[in-house]
Amino acid sequence: MTGTIKSLKTLGFVGAVLLIALMGWLKPIDNALRDLRFSAGERLPTGSIVFLDIDTRALDAVGVWPWPRRIHAEITDRLMGLGAADVAFDIDFSTASNETDDALFEAALERAGGYVMLAALRQPDDARLGGAFNLPIPRFRQYASPVTVNIEVEGSGVVRSYPYGLTLGGVEYPSLASALSLANGPADASFHVDFSIDPAYIDRISVADLLAGTVEPARIENRQVVVGASALELRDTFVVPRQGVLPGGMVQILAAETLRQGRALAPLGFSPPFTIIVLIGIGFMLLRDRIRLPDAIGGAVILAVCIEAAALWLQIGHALLFDTAAVHVAQVAFVLEAIGREVGRFQLLHAQATRERDATRIILDHVIADNFDGVVVVDERGRIVAASRLAEDLLGGGLRGRMASEVLPDQLDAAVELALGGAAGETLRRPAEALLPRPDGELRDVEFAVTISAIEAGAADRPTRRVACLTFRDVTERRRNEEKLLFLASHDPLTGALSRLKLTEIIDAEMADDRSRAAGLTVIMLDLSRFKTVNDTLGHSYGDMVLKQVVGRIQASNVDAVARLGGDSFALLLKGRRADEDLRLFCAGLLRRIAEPYRLGDRHQAIVAASAGGTHSALSGYDAEVLLSHADMALAAAKAMPGSRLVMFTAEMDDRLKKKRDMELALGQAIEREEFSLCYQPQVALDSGELVGVEALIRWEHPTLGVVAPDKFIPAAEETGQIIELGRWVLKTACREIASWPFPTRLAVNVSPIQFELADVVGEVASALALSGLPAHRLDVEITEGIFMSNAGLVIDSLQRLRDLGVGIALDDFGTGYSSLSYLGRLPVDKIKIDKSFVRSLPGDAEAGAIIRAVMTLSETLNKVVIAEGIENADQAWMLRMMGCRIGQGYHFGRPRRGAEMARWFEERAETHRSLAG
Repeated sequence: MTGTIKSLKTLGFVGAVLLIALMGWLKPIDNALRDLRFSAGERLPTGSIVFLDIDTRALDAVGVWPWPRRIHAEITDRLMGLGAADVAFDIDFSTASNETDDALFEAALERAGGYVMLAALRQPDDARLGGAFNLPIPRFRQYASPVTVNIEVEGSGVVRSYPYGLTLGGVEYPSLASALSLANGPADASFHVDFSIDPAYIDRISVADLLAGTVEPARIENRQVVVGASALELRDTFVVPRQGVLPGGMVQILAAETLRQGRALAPLGFSPPFTIIVLIGIGFMLLRDRIRLPDAIGGAVILAVCIEAAALWLQIGHALLFDTAAVHVAQVAFVLEAIGREVGRFQLLHAQATRERDATRIILDHVIADNFDGVVVVDERGRIVAASRLAEDLLGGGLRGRMASEVLPDQLDAAVELALGGAAGETLRRPAEALLPRPDGELRDVEFAVTISAIEAGAADRPTRRVACLTFRDVTERRRNEEKLLFLASHDPLTGALSRLKLTEIIDAEMADDRSRAAGLTVIMLDLSRFKTVNDTLGHSYGDMVLKQVVGRIQASNVDAVARLGGDSFALLLKGRRADEDLRLFCAGLLRRIAEPYRLGDRHQAIVAASAGGTHSALSGYDAEVLLSHADMALAAAKAMPGSRLVMFTAEMDDRLKKKRDMELALGQAIEREEFSLCYQPQVALDSGELVGVEALIRWEHPTLGVVAPDKFIPAAEETGQIIELGRWVLKTACREIASWPFPTRLAVNVSPIQFELADVVGEVASALALSGLPAHRLDVEITEGIFMSNAGLVIDSLQRLRDLGVGIALDDFGTGYSSLSYLGRLPVDKIKIDKSFVRSLPGDAEAGAIIRAVMTLSETLNKVVIAEGIENADQAWMLRMMGCRIGQGYHFGRPRRGAEMARWFEERAETHRSLAG
């Protein structure tokens, strides 16, 4: 039933998209996509058509409009004299002018010998009535061919198609473009113009240059010439894709170039997108529950790119229009439906997730970045001729037409007057500032600049005008925000305590001279305990209340400065060097005050505690960063101890830190220098003494530190993350060595919890097996129960995938933690290794024996193999065998050996057993 509903829902999506597409609602999107494809496939014109432009310069040259017909006669003669192949006038000659000018134009047309085309057009009003059309007057038609110049404009006001011709008064006339390109098409039919043809490369000649005789003959000879108007006052312009606004004559030329280049764009119709949408719907129904959301989105994006690439290829390469908007809308609908299902599936998890606000967000929340601009244009008489809306808001309404001196503050008015008295083009280069009174009396800080511009009058008998442009910006909020930022740069925005940077500045200033150094300085660092509980149980807003009250209590303790270092960590500064006992009494009192209950609103209270670490200039010197670092070391020591206490810095703390850093540095170089090696400890069948496997153990011999025990460098490697690379090396090296031994045996390799958290353990195990050729069933991965403390679900999933590869899983150090029994029943574990701390007490420790017997019983019930570690004598081995333990490991059976030595020893033991068996 659910599947049927989902299928009907998908069919509904498909039907809705098809209906929207058929109703034409997606046409604007398809048009926009076509326009982008025009830009991607730019083409050059053939160069055989020239645009003779009636521009503003030509109008000024003649001085009147409409032009006398003698001007058109002169244009025709000059073009024919320059060798024009054809001349087409995009000008209305449907009415007679005076006899003299008409006779001159008629004679020019006769001299042209039939190579002139004149405009015929259908008027919009007459088109609705089916009545008369504008044709050239008969005396012109006998020597020139009428061609239609109507340009089709869509409802959106954009020209996209162009007619092959029109039927005017029952007679079919070709369009100007069809006539120029000698292309025949059905009358009253249209084609889509290819606007990828760039009009910038069409030769454009002003009529003024032609009449002046300055046009080179090569630009006209053997070319077709379209005479049209681009002057704005003649209003013969059209909006087209890609190029924006073009003169009508240029549109005619683009249509002719489209036909001449065989680029009349033909729509493919609705069948291709319909088919694709149906196929997408079918695919969605089949894959809805099998494909992940990221894959679905990625597939939709790839499909959209492929469809657009195909549409671009068809439009650019084959002059075919493929409408893709419906396909994209269908894809978006399906993806949104998939996202909705995914959101519904995980909304409970997302509802429980919270994020801690950080200092940057708080700062940004307090900063308002408003940029207010105003513009006032003042003419030479000091009168305002234009003003922006914001200028009206700041200076008062009704600015246009008023004198600048009446509305502008004195400083701004003086700057405008000074600029108007200077040279044109002069600018007040550096922005100045002034106080601007608003109409309501509020004073605003503004930055302003003044620019002088010269405006051409247009007519020769009118002088050039000069105007001053006053631009100003309201910077009041910026100034206020700068003051806030200055505060936030040195203070914590939540509590008002100093920032770490400000505290270091204060310490450096206090320790700047010998007298201050002699007086000394004490730095104490505090860290709250149980504060996370407040955030987790009551919420971060209550946690913020606690932090504010903590700072208040510290400030009330007569400290010289207090800073919040982040989270729930604070540092306080005491001037002067106090005696140890006085300092301890002070800190004890402060820690008691911090531990007192906190009232949080009317219903809640919280109790937190704190640990403190301190140092002073006699211990740590006078550098601020060193003082803070040493106080932090002391704090770390205090936090490691139970209860709330103060720990003062000692030189040993610094030594331990240096040793730790030396260890980390040496670890980083050890693998490169091949200082690590592997040893193998045997695992033996307790009933037969047969060697059944080995455990790989890492050894490190440093050139100066000597032999470093694993319990020294493994924790350091885990803390720094170097355990990832180290564990990868152990895994690959051990698999390679064991695979090279001439006899089969199992290999056990320890894997750190950090590797499961930060690395792809499954991938690394698979890679090590593949590179070495070691069969997966001969490898055991040993883990400790601490691995499940951070993300048990992720670890269990990884272990299960390892088992799917055929790898065994062993739980090491079993019984030393507190969570083993809670996880053991559901862990994908094959073997349990009893920790040597229990084995070491045998055979005399009855409690250890009872624990081991309980583990054996539990393991047998769960069908898991038990391995006992740390067997050092025969009595321990015998007692474990009597308890049912099958495999043992320890010095009783052999110490860890290098690979080659272990292989020889293994073979010798195997030979001995074969001899005894024989």
